[in-house]
Amino acid sequence: MIIDGHAHASGDFSDPEKLISLLNTLGVDKIVLCPGSLDEDAIPDIPRISYTPISKSKRLLLLANKYIIKHEVPDEYFEKGNELISSMREKFPERIIHFYWVNPMKEGVIDKITAELNLARIKGIKLHQCLSEFTNDSTEMNNLAEFAGKHNLPIFIHIFSLSEVRKLVNLARKHPKTNFIFAHFIGLEVAKRKGKDLKNLYFDTSTYFIISKRRIKYAIKHFGVDHVLLGSDSPFGEKNLENNIKKIKKMNFSKEDKTLILGQNMSNLLDLQI
Repeated sequence: MIIDGHAHASGDFSDPEKLISLLNTLGVDKIVLCPGSLDEDAIPDIPRISYTPISKSKRLLLLANKYIIKHEVPDEYFEKGNELISSMREKFPERIIHFYWVNPMKEGVIDKITAELNLARIKGIKLHQCLSEFTNDSTEMNNLAEFAGKHNLPIFIHIFSLSEVRKLVNLARKHPKTNFIFAHFIGLEVAKRKGKDLKNLYFDTSTYFIISKRRIKYAIKHFGVDHVLLGSDSPFGEKNLENNIKKIKKMNFSKEDKTLILGQNMSNLLDLQI
C-alpha cells in the first residue's frame, strides 16, 4: 500500500479525474489532500530544484519560511479550498483523504471541525504557521490539541521557526493522546533533543528535493521507522510524488520498513479500514 500523506488541491491535483489517473499510474492507493490554489485550473509554479547538498540543507525551509513564504492568508483561502477537497472526495471517497486546513485563532474553528467530523468527511487537521499568525503555546492551540486527541485527528503542521518547534514539543508532551505530524522534517533535530521520548511525533518526508536520505535515517534512528510518513507536497515540485516513492524504495531498508513508510504508517495513524 502506498499513501501520499501530503499533497495540495492545485493544478492537476485539483482535478479529481486527473489526480486519480496519476495515482493509478504511480501505484498510489490513497492521498492526503490539503487546500492549495483557489482556482481549480491554476497551474502552480512548480520549482525544478536539483537534488543537491544546498537544497538538502536543514536550514533551507527555515529561510524560506522567513523570507519567501511568510504572509497572512484570508479565511476564504481555507474555506474554499476545503470545499473543493470535499467535492473531490465525494467522487473518490476510497482514494482521497481530507486534512481540514484551519487557522486555530479564528473564532468557532472547533465548531467547524466538529461539523465536518460529524459528516465523516475529514481525517486530520492541517495548520501552517507561515500563513496564519499563531503560536504553539497559545490557549487556542491547547484547546485544538485537546479536541484533536479526543477525536483521533492528527495535527499536521508546517512550523515557522525552531522556537515554535520547541513549543510544539511541549504541546505534544501536554497532550500525549494527540498525534502531531511535522511537515517537511522542519525542526527534526530540535524535536529529537527535546522530545525523543515522545510517541506522538511523526515526520513527513516532503518534498523530494529538500529531504536527504541521511535525515530520513536520522528520524528513524531516534523516533522509529513507524514515525516516518511518505509525503510529496505535490504538485509543488517536479515529479515530487514519483521521485519520493523511488527514493524510499531505493534506500537500504528492509521490505517491511519500506512498506511502513510508504503507507502503512499513515494507515495505522488514521485507523483506516483497508
